[in-house]
Amino acid sequence: MKKLFLAGAALALITGHTALAADLPAKTYTKAPVYVPPVYNWTGFYIGGNIGGGWDSFKATEIAPGNAAFPVGTAFTPNHGSGWLGGVQAGYNYQFNHVVLGVEGEYSWADFSGTASTTSLTIPLIASNTTDKLKDFALFTGRVGYAEGSWLFYVKGGGAWGDTSSSSVSTFGGVQNATLGSGSTHSGYVVGAGVEWGFAPNWSAKIEYDHIGFDSRTVAIVSPTLPTTFTTDNVNVDMVRVGVNYRFNWGTPVVAKY
Repeated sequence: MKKLFLAGAALALITGHTALAADLPAKTYTKAPVYVPPVYNWTGFYIGGNIGGGWDSFKATEIAPGNAAFPVGTAFTPNHGSGWLGGVQAGYNYQFNHVVLGVEGEYSWADFSGTASTTSLTIPLIASNTTDKLKDFALFTGRVGYAEGSWLFYVKGGGAWGDTSSSSVSTFGGVQNATLGSGSTHSGYVVGAGVEWGFAPNWSAKIEYDHIGFDSRTVAIVSPTLPTTFTTDNVNVDMVRVGVNYRFNWGTPVVAKY
């Protein structure tokens, strides 16, 4: 009788355990979330600085009234200079999908200089040794770019304004007989292209090439001993720069996910 009671108790315990296990919910297995890497967002205002170097070309032609040594139409020897530059920039970008549109203004200090000598065709004993300098310039441009991750490939174009100066030493038979000077503010256009890399949420670095073509300007050549003469000057500038920008991202997320 005792054995029968123990067998019944064991059977009841096993049956109850099995029923309890059946009432428990089945275990569920979930996959780990898929990691989506953040995509750099170029939208926002930014400021930055740049530094670089380049070369320029000054071409001058004598215009009325001219003089005996350099009559009207004389083309002076082109002056090819080079030097360094550094400046600041500020702008705004707006990105949608991979397209980035923006505007940018900048100002740069420059020290481009070159010297060329022109010998008179009418009076071969007279020569003009001219030093031309590009002192500074400002640019205002629009930009169109293609963004791929943290990289931005862009082109730009707009207006350019620059200050130049010229000084000439006139010689007669190798002996200095006059010093001439002039200065001018030029306007023109700029076109360029570059690559920018977002290396931190708000920071980017860039490398850029630009070409500036200044419009022809009439320049007065003033001398304390000789009559004032006039030339038309054409100036072209090519430069390569590296720079860094800080992007504020006001009102926009630092990163976005497509």
